[in-house]
Amino acid sequence: MAIFRSDLILLFALISLACAPRETAPEPAAPAAEVALIQNIRIEHVTPRRDFVGPLPTKLEWTEAAGVDSYAVSVENEIEIPLFDQEGIKTTSVPWPKEVRIEPGTYFWRIVGLKGGRVIADSGRAAFVVMEP
Repeated sequence: MAIFRSDLILLFALISLACAPRETAPEPAAPAAEVALIQNIRIEHVTPRRDFVGPLPTKLEWTEAAGVDSYAVSVENEIEIPLFDQEGIKTTSVPWPKEVRIEPGTYFWRIVGLKGGRVIADSGRAAFVVMEP
């Protein structure tokens, strides 16, 4: 009988522990890019559009994002070497920089919208292919 009673007490203790509320650590704040997606502030690529194939564009152009103070634009090649980075842009387009010469191939560009130095909008990374002239 003593063995049965101790087994019953042990079983009750295990059930109590399993059903007891647990403290959980607070979730970390979402990174700025995720916050932008949660807020549904999206920037779209206009020129060159996503998956564009053709000659080197003469400008980079995108849609306006609500609440943005300025934009930052980056262009990189297919092995992620930055070719062009510009911040503090107040308009929704910039001319292709004359000093950045590229060969035919695949390139990627991204625009982020900034407010108070924080990213609040993001276009995501888009590819474009430059063909021989």
